[in-house]
Amino acid sequence: MAQPQSILVFTGGYSGEAAISRKSAKMLMDHMDRNRFAPVLVHIDSEGWFVDHEGIKTPTSMEALLANPIGFIGVFIMVHGTPGEDGKLQGLLEAAGMRFTTGDSRAMALTFHKGRTTDVLREAGIPVAQAVQLLPGETWSAAELAHQLGLPCFVKPNETGSSIGIEKVSRVDHMDAAISHAMEVGAAAGVIIESLLSGREFTTGVIPDEHGEPMALPVTEIITHREFFDYAAKYDGESEEITPAEISDALRDRLQQRAVEVYNATDMKGMARVDMMCEPDGDPHVIEINTVPGFSEASIIPKQAAAIGMSKTELISRIIDSTLLS
Repeated sequence: MAQPQSILVFTGGYSGEAAISRKSAKMLMDHMDRNRFAPVLVHIDSEGWFVDHEGIKTPTSMEALLANPIGFIGVFIMVHGTPGEDGKLQGLLEAAGMRFTTGDSRAMALTFHKGRTTDVLREAGIPVAQAVQLLPGETWSAAELAHQLGLPCFVKPNETGSSIGIEKVSRVDHMDAAISHAMEVGAAAGVIIESLLSGREFTTGVIPDEHGEPMALPVTEIITHREFFDYAAKYDGESEEITPAEISDALRDRLQQRAVEVYNATDMKGMARVDMMCEPDGDPHVIEINTVPGFSEASIIPKQAAAIGMSKTELISRIIDSTLLS
């Protein structure tokens, strides 16, 4: 039997999503096929990079990892938020000549910015919400925004994940505070204000098929007990996720097709998850694409894969085969 191939697993990051990232990486480490792969966990945080060997963390760097005589076939990126979803980590890996499991640095930088992603999808003919973007330092009129987009509407930092900093605004006199808060969270990237999309909320994972072509997983319906699918709904159990969604075959096909369209339009690789809103007989509108989606035991994509009989180990191997070994 051939020796298992060494692979790096990056986790952590510099954002509020670091804790979720570590849960995702744990699931990855627990279920990776150890007959084929020998994973090495690397934590990234504000204090530096650290190799984790059975809970003992040793400082490291890109140079040290590249100099390791065992060599690595590439990197499985499990860093949610920055620097794993904004292209920064991908840029370092590209410069080092290392392969990785996500889209390239350009695609990741684009999709991390909600406003630019919306523009690209709209130009590709993919339905999205009406939106207005505000740059840092730009002035606005709450009354004009409410008139243009309607109420309720959503105020979002252009660059954030896990719904951090997002607020649903139902009154004009709440608009200014929501925008100011989103500006603080989003720093230099500014804010996007979006019209409310009505209908039922769905999400669909996209992974490579056995030939490396994008394949939509079963559709999940999200029923939240909060104002929207925010951080608490995602991670504190205040939502219901129904997989596969109890919908018609026609609606399922429309949602899956739309998810693949978004995946292709944004030049994604590996796995991604597309969140959508849709009326029963309507055209699915895209809320966002998650380019390093949650991958913990409780996350949606592993559950969608399980619905078609694909184990976590098979799912992980499929992603590695299509991105690091193809």
